[in-house]
Amino acid sequence: MLGIYLVVFLLLIFLSVPIAFSLGLATVTVFWLDGQPLSLFAQRLWTGLDKFTLVALPLFILAGELMSGSGILSRLLDFSRLLVGRIKGGLLHINILVSMFFGGINGSAIADTSAVGAMLIKATEREYGEADTAAAVTAVSSVIGPIIPPSLPMLIYAFAAGNVSIAALFLAGVIPGVLLGATLLIATAVIANKKDYPRDSTRYALREVLRIIGRFSIAAVLPIIMVAGVVGGFATPTEAGSIAILYALFAGFFLTRELSWAAVFAAMERTVLVTAVVMIIIAFGNVSTWWLTIEGVPRIVAEFIQGTTSSPVAFIAIMLVVYLVVGLFIEQAAAMVMLVPIFAPLATSFGIDPVQFGLFTCMTLALGLVTPPVGLCLFVAASIGGISVGRVVRAAVPYLLAMFMVVLLIGFVPQVYLWLPRWFGY
Repeated sequence: MLGIYLVVFLLLIFLSVPIAFSLGLATVTVFWLDGQPLSLFAQRLWTGLDKFTLVALPLFILAGELMSGSGILSRLLDFSRLLVGRIKGGLLHINILVSMFFGGINGSAIADTSAVGAMLIKATEREYGEADTAAAVTAVSSVIGPIIPPSLPMLIYAFAAGNVSIAALFLAGVIPGVLLGATLLIATAVIANKKDYPRDSTRYALREVLRIIGRFSIAAVLPIIMVAGVVGGFATPTEAGSIAILYALFAGFFLTRELSWAAVFAAMERTVLVTAVVMIIIAFGNVSTWWLTIEGVPRIVAEFIQGTTSSPVAFIAIMLVVYLVVGLFIEQAAAMVMLVPIFAPLATSFGIDPVQFGLFTCMTLALGLVTPPVGLCLFVAASIGGISVGRVVRAAVPYLLAMFMVVLLIGFVPQVYLWLPRWFGY
């Protein structure tokens, strides 16, 4: 049956059927051939969604969408320009900083690519004459969003693994997220100096500096609410998401005064669509994982890997290869729902910290967003820039190498970031 399952699954992917439905149809096929009642399939679909933790997902998404409609992106842009605008190739540096700030608010790489790219790709092309570099920077820097908390992939990972604290994951993501941003900034500085990009000579009066900082602080409060409440134990992720929505509404209507009821309804519509996609992936992924468990696949995989090595370092190296290959073809959320229930317990058996493995999983699979052939962020950035994906990929190579170095650091030197959640008692 396992062979039939894999053949049907791979065939559906080859036919461009979405991953979630490929999982579901492959599982239905083996249920039917094995004589399993289809009512059991429906029951397992519901079981996969019957988790209170998942309520936080639409709340986090809605909070980010509301802030996106409140004019915060222009505030983040102004603040980033104040910090790095005078550096050679300043627009590229601004792009990365905005992605760091916006990702910390929205938590979605694709949303980051769309929003930031719409504002900066064409502007950067006009300034430097290179749309491919602008699109590449937009795409790769958007990966910071799923790492810097609050992070939607971390919520999905915590649900799929079941043995890791969301607060600990949030804390663990701070340092790697900053390191990732700093690495991209360094790579950009090297490229900008090599190509001799111009500098922005704008000077700011003290009053203007204070105004920009004040406008930025309105946006900065949101991730603080979402992360501090969870980390401090004052609120569950669901409660933190609810509070964040209230703040986003207050900030949009009374502080920035740029949020309208039409924008609220549009944000709710986008939230429903994104949530529906994620929930479908989780539901079909859960029933597929359940069937694979019944067939003994996790046990077979565990015995094979444990028979190959007993070293935690070697296990991380194996997982690095597996995740990089899977990320080429399967979207991050779907890959986590499929693989984490199998590999997270195995990582624990090797003595690997659940927080380390969780962050490593989120980061490594996130690279799939900027690597072909799936690479959704690459396609979005290329579309905005009006150029081919191939040109964006070529321009992104130096950045991908820099990001890969950070992934190696996360996987093999966890002491760099695990001290922070441990300092908070996690």
